[in-house]
Amino acid sequence: QVYDAIRSMDPDLYVITGDMHYSNIARDDVDAFDRAYDTVLTAAAQAALYRSTPVAYVWDDHDFSGNDGDASSPSRPAARASYERNVPSHELVSSTTINQAFSIDGIRLVLLDTRSAREPGNTLLGDEQLAWLQAELLESSPTHDLVIIVSPTPWIGAASDSSDAWAGFADERTQLSRFVADHGLENLMIASGDAHLVAIDDGSNADYSDDGRAAIPVLQAAALDRPGSVKGGPYSAGTFPGAGQFGLIRVRRESGATTVTLEGRRYDGQELVSWEFTP
Repeated sequence: QVYDAIRSMDPDLYVITGDMHYSNIARDDVDAFDRAYDTVLTAAAQAALYRSTPVAYVWDDHDFSGNDGDASSPSRPAARASYERNVPSHELVSSTTINQAFSIDGIRLVLLDTRSAREPGNTLLGDEQLAWLQAELLESSPTHDLVIIVSPTPWIGAASDSSDAWAGFADERTQLSRFVADHGLENLMIASGDAHLVAIDDGSNADYSDDGRAAIPVLQAAALDRPGSVKGGPYSAGTFPGAGQFGLIRVRRESGATTVTLEGRRYDGQELVSWEFTP
């Protein structure tokens, strides 16, 4: 029902923020990944959505490897090969990661790969992808109304070496926040997956620059058809764990001004939470 509900919104784009399937393939087996794609692409409600709506997709752990997978995962080459075979995408700028960026009507979407170059205790994105992201933000922010950073890994959370989210890579998160602050990038937001909840933050809990100049709004985009749970936070608008939920971003332009509304919704049409800002 949640996929039917998304399709009924007639979105301009459906962004899959990872865990498209939960096959947890932890071996170098391209055929296994192909079969996993076949399973979701032939599920009736998902198939109807994917056939009617443009899709952008980057993986997280369960559709890249096993739980909490990283650059050392044996599945890494097979995941990449099957992705290239099965997933239409924008230009993949690296041979090792699937990060990509593209524009829609004045909005820039910057999709990160938070698994392929991940080294626990060292880096989440890897040096190459981090440099690409910084260059992309510098180029895109002045030329677009809004830049949406799509991070399969949740951004907000107390620093912890054991965390699988950005909280486990606190130094890199701080480095990126300070970059945003130092360059005055004020039209960014983050859309994240992984956590099985709807949550919105106005940026007050998302600034890791240490000087209050990188308050980036965050949308956690919910569990879809998985059980609900809470990860990360706090979030200024609260948390709404539960299955059958999804996130929605609306962009409205009036009299030269851009207004962005972030929403958390349920499969039955109920709006759980919303928040509006001007980038």
